Amino acid sequence: APAAPAAPAAPAALAVLAGRHSAATSLGRLGRWEEAYEAHLAVAAERTGLLGPCHPDTLASRAAVGHALGRLGRWPEALAACRSVAQDRAWVLGGDHPDTLAARHEWGVCLAGLGRVAEARDLYRELAAALTRVLGPAAPETLRALHGLATSLAGLGCWEEALEVHRHVVPLRERVLGPGHPDTLAGRNDEAQCLERLGRGAEAAEVYRALAGA
Repeated sequence: APAAPAAPAAPAALAVLAGRHSAATSLGRLGRWEEAYEAHLAVAAERTGLLGPCHPDTLASRAAVGHALGRLGRWPEALAACRSVAQDRAWVLGGDHPDTLAARHEWGVCLAGLGRVAEARDLYRELAAALTRVLGPAAPETLRALHGLATSLAGLGCWEEALEVHRHVVPLRERVLGPGHPDTLAGRNDEAQCLERLGRGAEAAEVYRALAGA
């Protein structure tokens, strides 16, 4: 197990780091990913020194570093970071903790980004089952993992299976998120692409027409 910090950290120092973490997150929301990465990296290093590498706050910073690396297209580094966070969260929080499952989702994103689509498919399939058990079948996190599974299946040319998953996810997203939510619309678009690949052009056209009116 990783070594614990030598002494409790001062609350004021931790509060400053929490503020810096929030500021770095805001940079990411603005699309300033290089700055967000550098800021999260610095906070992660300081939290590691004060709290240890596996404290939940440190893990949150490490996860943010991995996410920023992915947004920058630095997939090998992102994969190493996200996989490490997922493994450490499983050790600290348990395999079924929502934060652990969120880290596993980021791991899947990195695998897909590296073109390791079969591995991403397997991870998303296991993750969707775990999220269904922990959060429920209609939770947004569960639906996001299922969408990742469908996208991976499509990337492997398994169009029929991908279509089946999309047609399971889209109605649930319409109910949970709303018909005009970007995730719902993305799923409908992917559904239409699957239909096209399967030679079912008339059905695809119907979906595209519905999207145009959304």
